[in-house]
Amino acid sequence: MRIILPVFGAILFFSSVALGYCLLDDGALSGSEFVSLIVAFAVIGLIISFASEVQEFSVAGNIVKLKEVKRDAERSISELKSARTETFRFLLSLAKRHPGGFAGIGPVDERIPDFWALYKQIKKFGCQGELTDALLDVSETLAKGQISTIGNLSGRIGTKYRRVDRLPLPSELLMEALDDESIAEAEKRGLHRGDTRKIKESVVQAIEEYTKLYELYQNYESKM
Repeated sequence: MRIILPVFGAILFFSSVALGYCLLDDGALSGSEFVSLIVAFAVIGLIISFASEVQEFSVAGNIVKLKEVKRDAERSISELKSARTETFRFLLSLAKRHPGGFAGIGPVDERIPDFWALYKQIKKFGCQGELTDALLDVSETLAKGQISTIGNLSGRIGTKYRRVDRLPLPSELLMEALDDESIAEAEKRGLHRGDTRKIKESVVQAIEEYTKLYELYQNYESKM
């Protein structure tokens, strides 16, 4: 940048001299107008050439402080980014809360879709790094919530994994939930009116959702 700006300033100045000379030669400018034009472009060229060093300059008696304006702009941008990050942090804390009313009986914890929508925005603005701890916490909370949801489909999961210190492997849950005895128990409870195919589809969908949260948790845990 220190090289480019002086070169550009010089090119602008010499181009203005050439243009002014042509206009002077054609009679479009008087001698005094030619001088004024050259002086004006000389000043502009110097400002461009030394833009990284110029602290301020005066236009018609008004002082323009370049570096001060730039510094204020950078500070404002930094403050806005910080506010955005803290807003995301607050929204992540809300994402852990259960919605009001009766809990759903579907294969996916009701909090999860909203979390993924929020996470998409966090990624869009590149805030994952500043929010690693919050994302780790939320992904673990929602993954455990999803285990409870799977437990509603599979009594075996509900009994064995309802309270866990560490998140189990998705493959482990899948094996347990699709075990013949587990499916038979779900049929007996009248889940999906005893439709074996629908029971298995719900279990697979539930564990697929858990897998995404598990992988997200593992990703951010490795960064702590």
